[in-house]
Amino acid sequence: MKAILTIAGYDPSSGAGITKDLDIFFSHGFHGFSIPTCMVVQGPHGVRDIYPLPRDQFVSMVKVIEKDVPVDGVKIGMVWDAMYVEIITKFLHKMGRKPIVVDPICMAKNGKQLVTERGLRGLIKKIFPLATVITPNLEEASLITGRSLKTLDDVRDCVKSLKSLGSQGVVVKGGHLQGEPVDVLYDEQGITLWRRHRVEREVHGTGCAFSSIFTTFLVGGYPIRDAFFATEKEMDHALKESYQIAHHGGYYYTSSSILRARDSERWDVLNALFEVKEKLNQLNPVELIPEVQMNVGYAIPHAKGIEDVAAFPGRISQCNGKIFFKGEPKFGVSSHVARLILGIMKYYPHMRACVNVRYDEAYIKNAEKGGLCVVFFDRKKEPGTIKISEGRSLDFLMDSVLKKVTQPPDLIYDRGDVGKEPIIRCFAQDPMELIKKMEMIRS
Repeated sequence: MKAILTIAGYDPSSGAGITKDLDIFFSHGFHGFSIPTCMVVQGPHGVRDIYPLPRDQFVSMVKVIEKDVPVDGVKIGMVWDAMYVEIITKFLHKMGRKPIVVDPICMAKNGKQLVTERGLRGLIKKIFPLATVITPNLEEASLITGRSLKTLDDVRDCVKSLKSLGSQGVVVKGGHLQGEPVDVLYDEQGITLWRRHRVEREVHGTGCAFSSIFTTFLVGGYPIRDAFFATEKEMDHALKESYQIAHHGGYYYTSSSILRARDSERWDVLNALFEVKEKLNQLNPVELIPEVQMNVGYAIPHAKGIEDVAAFPGRISQCNGKIFFKGEPKFGVSSHVARLILGIMKYYPHMRACVNVRYDEAYIKNAEKGGLCVVFFDRKKEPGTIKISEGRSLDFLMDSVLKKVTQPPDLIYDRGDVGKEPIIRCFAQDPMELIKKMEMIRS
């Protein structure tokens, strides 16, 4: 397995620095090594203090990496001072021709200085010429070149000056340009732009994330320009899915591991529904299909909305005595079953699957005989304002039932009302458990 080393500050909130870098390396399939230059005391409201690592400890860590482990690429973030620059430079010369990405971190979002003047001068003079790519943001690029960067044309000129400092490529991250953000790459093929819609939130560690993701693609064999495009696409997704960790606000955070886990969870949900479709075709339980038709839904863990629940588009019906699916499972295609699942997950997060089946008193008796938890809901007691409000009826049903029970219900049923078909709603931890419960009640 290939391995990537990060040399940067340590952020205990895992929003930036080596903790952020390692999250990205491992999520992209690389082993991560790390050497901190400083302990950075920070959280959702910014940097509070900095404690540089003693020289002897830093040198010892570098020697361990140098002697005992193979390194396929290096990401360099916060260097703090010239002493660290000297040690890092010697290490990079011994490493050979491997991808090196330098994120010249100068200042935190709250204005705290993150590099000394001597440290920055050393970084520019000694480490930039060894870099594959450097990735300053607008303020850092301005500080390094001494230029005022207010327009995209300013940035186009600036990247050329930055590349003359020795790196193979330069990316200036233009998040602070007026208007929509534009990132600018300059390499041997010329200038390339990446435009994105502005995310109206303060996201912590975006520079660290960008440079670390870029490093993984370079180590994976991508040319600079292809690595740039791949990184930008992933950053778009990460910014969109950023989240807060503090109850009282503060910066937003991103995590590659969480995003990769969610992608995996979504595939697992769809795969489970494909298996259910095959099983239902074998069982052909057409007698369970109500007049309003059937649907099976399954949510990812920690589902927040309908878009996190997969089901079958157009519902499940019957044709010539055979169960009939109108399409393959997708996310966000069934508001009805999704609302039922989201309703029960508020009280019992592990109950992530639901199917609606035709009401029959025999099914209720079979369920009770089989030891299932069966709960009745009287739709005639719904307030009039609830009945006429689209979608609120299901929310009222679930809250009314779940506030009273002491265990997760397997079945919630009603005997209908004017214009409302009586329905049984079956809940389970996963779709295959739903199948077992459906087989139990129809026997």
